[in-house]
Amino acid sequence: MRRSNLLETVAGIFVLIFTIFLFTFVCNKLYRIEKSHENCYSIYGLFSDANGIDPGDSIKISGVKIGRVTGVTLDKDTYVARIDMCINRDIKLSIDSAATITSNGVMGNKFITITPGADTKLLADGGRLQHTQSEANIGGIIDKIFGLFSRS
Repeated sequence: MRRSNLLETVAGIFVLIFTIFLFTFVCNKLYRIEKSHENCYSIYGLFSDANGIDPGDSIKISGVKIGRVTGVTLDKDTYVARIDMCINRDIKLSIDSAATITSNGVMGNKFITITPGADTKLLADGGRLQHTQSEANIGGIIDKIFGLFSRS
């Protein structure tokens, strides 16, 4: 009987420690997400196809992460994908910067690459990237190639 009580006590302590650890971990993550919104400014771009971009995906310049995607919605006026982005405040983008959806390899993670422009005017908080390009649809390209061979 004593051994059973000891086992239950040890199990209870383990569950309590695990719960405290999990709670601390979740609070830390939420705090970091909240703080990251303070250190960035919002911009958006309209893309013909979102191509699997999801909130949380990276925004990069020259392979270096400078922000993240905060939302992907359908623009109800133009019926194209609107991708909202949060860019680090220390990164200043000119109004003629361009955004392209890319991926790491054929089956890799999707992200947005920004090519900085040369204009002296800068994108303001809430500004729109005028030059956007969706990633090529690899599946569609492969279908066209096979279509060419099947006609012969």
